[in-house]
Amino acid sequence: MVAPATPAALHLLTPGSPAYALLKIGTIGGIFALRFALVRKNKDNEAAESSSPAPRREPHPVSRKKKRRRRR
Repeated sequence: MVAPATPAALHLLTPGSPAYALLKIGTIGGIFALRFALVRKNKDNEAAESSSPAPRREPHPVSRKKKRRRRR
């Protein structure tokens, strides 16, 4: 009597094989790590942008007549 081969023994990436399990866990871990890195990078960029002061606008020019009137 010969024992039938398990499905995982037929191919490395058949669900149920240890190689498939390791590959799946590694892929899921890689996705989470990539997402974590991108979120962290975006937070760093936002913090750098918000910490810099807004550029000051130049005051609106006033004509010479108005300047003379204001001095009085």
